[in-house]
Amino acid sequence: MRLVVLSTVTLLGIGSASPTSAGECPYPPAVSWRAPGASIYVSPASLANGHGRTSSPSPAPATPPDSLTLDEAVRIVLETHPAVEEAREGVLVSSARVRGTRSALYPVVDATGLYSHVGPVPSLEFQDRSISLFPSNNYNASVTVRQTVYDAGKREIEVERARSVEETAAEGVELVRSDLAYQTIDAFNAILFLQENLVVQEEELQALSRHLAITEEKVRSGTATEFEVLTTQVRMADLESRRVDVASNLEVRRIELAQLLGWTTETPLALIGSFDGNPPYLDVDSLVGVALAQRPEMRLSRGAEGSAEVQARLASLGDKPSVSLNLTLGAKNGYVPHLNAVKPNWVAGMSLDFPLFNGYRTRSQVEESEAGLSQARARTRALERTVTTQVQQAAASVQASQEKIRASELQVRQAEAALELANTRYQAGVVTNLDVLDAQTSLSEARLMELRARYDLVRSRYLLMRTVGDWRW
Repeated sequence: MRLVVLSTVTLLGIGSASPTSAGECPYPPAVSWRAPGASIYVSPASLANGHGRTSSPSPAPATPPDSLTLDEAVRIVLETHPAVEEAREGVLVSSARVRGTRSALYPVVDATGLYSHVGPVPSLEFQDRSISLFPSNNYNASVTVRQTVYDAGKREIEVERARSVEETAAEGVELVRSDLAYQTIDAFNAILFLQENLVVQEEELQALSRHLAITEEKVRSGTATEFEVLTTQVRMADLESRRVDVASNLEVRRIELAQLLGWTTETPLALIGSFDGNPPYLDVDSLVGVALAQRPEMRLSRGAEGSAEVQARLASLGDKPSVSLNLTLGAKNGYVPHLNAVKPNWVAGMSLDFPLFNGYRTRSQVEESEAGLSQARARTRALERTVTTQVQQAAASVQASQEKIRASELQVRQAEAALELANTRYQAGVVTNLDVLDAQTSLSEARLMELRARYDLVRSRYLLMRTVGDWRW
């Protein structure tokens, strides 16, 4: 395991103060705190702003870099993960299916060549003459053209349905990319949090070690008991156990990120990032509208609804007639009186196919497609409710995290003052060792609480971005 020093790189992308007004750039450079207790606003576009992304990312490195930022990690995952390639191949499959469906709009041309030898050849005997009824060697070559000229629009609707499937496959690619991006973000930020967690626990362990040295010195001087030494050692052992748990969780997350990146688990991950930054403002109604318009799941649901509408239209044409034209041009032998001479020939015709009765199949297909359309519309309405709820919950989580940060910052300052006072009084013999240990534990818990609050803010902010469907990778 490699623990790296984290340099300060703002991952939140937040800074400037107010929502954009008409005529301003819809992607402000940053968003900053409003006065405590004030309402909160975030422009939909600003959720993804400030991550250091470039318009044309460079290709993924052939070897792992010495250090890795969040944007670099997401870019590498999206460029190399096989799930993205699989989804893109699905689009190619759908595109080929569209071209195959469009072939029905064009005429079908067939070329045929036949040869047959017949023996014996039937003949008629007439006045000592034998007249063959057809040649012993038969040749026939022809080219046939068939074209459907009318089918009530069935072919065009089939093409439209294939295009709808192609669009759905394309939306599926964006959904896969979005899922992978946010999986990477979650793993990346979790590693940062757990690394910082270890740092806080290391600081607490060092403080307990210094306090243990002071307590042992007081025991030697007769102003403290061995019980106080044991109490301190128990606290240190408990802290070491918690450090093991955190380190284990860190390793699990590190393996998860390495798997997403396509790297071996032995590859060291030197992540660069922090949880510093100011929270954004929130305009929940605006974000809900954006989410309903651009969430990949919403676009997929509307695409499925459109496909169901096309299927319903196609089913309603099941009993409509179709008209086809046929033209055959060729050459063959066997014509009287010169049976062996090859002569050109042609055949032209028209066919009309008018279904009279098909066992109520058309009616059943219409009922099925209409029910499928109603089902797709109901699914879209249900998804709209789910998306609205998710956006509202994510926005509430962002706001709650902001409140936790303010409370935890105050708690850290109070715990630092309490520990300083407890150490002073312990050295003066006014308070017991247990009071100092409690103060040290309170400070450590306060720092972890502040770290957790900042981590929760980052997580809830990215969750809000995900629920809105706003991302820039």
